Amino acid sequence: MCPERDRTSSVNVGAPGGPAKTAANLARRAASSEAGRMRAALDRAGTTGELLTPRLDEIRRRPLFALQGYSGLHRSCGDVYFPASVEELRVLFRMARRTGRRITFRAGGQSFDGQALNDDIVISMHHFRSIEIDTQGARMTVGAGATWGAIARALAAHGFVPYTVVSTSHATAGGTVSGDCLSRFSGIASKEGHYVERLSLLSLDGQLLSLSRDEATSALFHAVIGGLGYLGAVIDVTYRVARVAPAGTPIRVVTQATRCASLEELATALLPRAEQLLHAEGGTADEDGWIPEALFSIAFHTLEGSRSMVLRSRYVPGTSHELRPLLIHRPRHVLRVPIEWLMRASVVSRGLWTLIDRFLFDVSRPYVDELMGYLFFMDGNVRAKRIAQTLGMPMLTVQQAFMIPYDPGAQEDSLRRLVDFLGKVDEIASRDGIPPLLLDVLHIQGDQFLLSANHGTDGFAVTLAFEASEEESAHRIGLRLSELSARALELGGRVYLVKNVHATAEHLQAMYAHALPEFVRLKRLVDPDGLLRNEFLERVFPAHFGAAPRPASP
Repeated sequence: MCPERDRTSSVNVGAPGGPAKTAANLARRAASSEAGRMRAALDRAGTTGELLTPRLDEIRRRPLFALQGYSGLHRSCGDVYFPASVEELRVLFRMARRTGRRITFRAGGQSFDGQALNDDIVISMHHFRSIEIDTQGARMTVGAGATWGAIARALAAHGFVPYTVVSTSHATAGGTVSGDCLSRFSGIASKEGHYVERLSLLSLDGQLLSLSRDEATSALFHAVIGGLGYLGAVIDVTYRVARVAPAGTPIRVVTQATRCASLEELATALLPRAEQLLHAEGGTADEDGWIPEALFSIAFHTLEGSRSMVLRSRYVPGTSHELRPLLIHRPRHVLRVPIEWLMRASVVSRGLWTLIDRFLFDVSRPYVDELMGYLFFMDGNVRAKRIAQTLGMPMLTVQQAFMIPYDPGAQEDSLRRLVDFLGKVDEIASRDGIPPLLLDVLHIQGDQFLLSANHGTDGFAVTLAFEASEEESAHRIGLRLSELSARALELGGRVYLVKNVHATAEHLQAMYAHALPEFVRLKRLVDPDGLLRNEFLERVFPAHFGAAPRPASP
């Protein structure tokens, strides 16, 4: 039987360093985190001062270790290794090639589906968590295991913020870059991959590759970002970051909410002005001083019907704006955990939203939040799930996101498609009595990352969130989401691959037919023996992935 999973976290903040130094810095710092490991390495050092190859039995391992996805719906039980250096990763790769065992990467454990689960070998990138900030160049280089909470705190001390960051502090850079993740700031600032300048990838043959948009490595760069860890181990990532305040100055977020009377009004209000956008993937020199703003919407079901509003948020330096936080942006508020638990029941959820809508949403003046509470509002849900788990209370989360295409040259037709899809969501919710706990919509610019739902097209990201108490309820929710996936395909849309995915293999094949052949080509190039495993991709694209590894050597 698999033992209980543990959680640990820490961070090293270092001086700025160039890309050529990053992998070595990460290796040294990760190795120094465990005195015993360092002493063993020094004992094996040769007369030249070079360290000999680590032994497999020196790498920390937890055999038959129980893991699960964030949703609580997907689980695995395999051997989990915790390498502390690139050299230890190479040892694990050689072992996999020799034995035919298959590898999956994991760090923060925040994947909704089976993206970071495996019943064979799971490699935790926990020790690769350095953070280096170049304040002059407005850049940072972070290890794959660095959490976004640690990253955001380190940046804020210097007056910087990420251009876009996911909504839980526990997620890691390696995990989110592998998903090309979005956030509320993506409505104007686009998704995470837009701000990646380079990344280091350790391939299965032990090569440490530096990937960027440069022509020589562009194809693999655009496959690894959003590639869900299926092409190699991301060691570190270099991002551009935004300065929003002088160093040492507190950063707050001001949000103005506007109620929408119709779905048409909501759809129109989500279109950003042209001057707000960065048009080129990777940005341009003209962006100096450009500060991202958030433009997004939320919708929810009350006892009196559905409600929606559009929200606009901006960063402000200093404390001149008096705090007026939204409850959802206070993850440790005393009411947050019981509210999260009660929201699992549909009728109770509508009742709570009725009270919140009537008495807590005052849109007459702006809300003002602390930076960390605003960025990582989902930490309240993480906390509620952890407490529930210790009490033996199942708390299952189902989230699925859809991309409905948007053509700037055919704005009216594009908005009509979005309204059509949102109307379908309401229709299914009313028909089956299973409304989403929360629905949010935002505009996303197109990109060139192969498995991105926005590959080659702008669109509206529509995310539906549900909570359930048992797997039967989650299954019924999945059937409705599969129905919505079919409707999204009819409208020319796609399912976002980073959250839960409920759709037929045929529908997903049609959605990603433009990208799968190239992604498969690159997968075979860097992993010809099929030693990297992604349970999720192999399940949702069975015709393309899941080739058996070569037999183990005698």
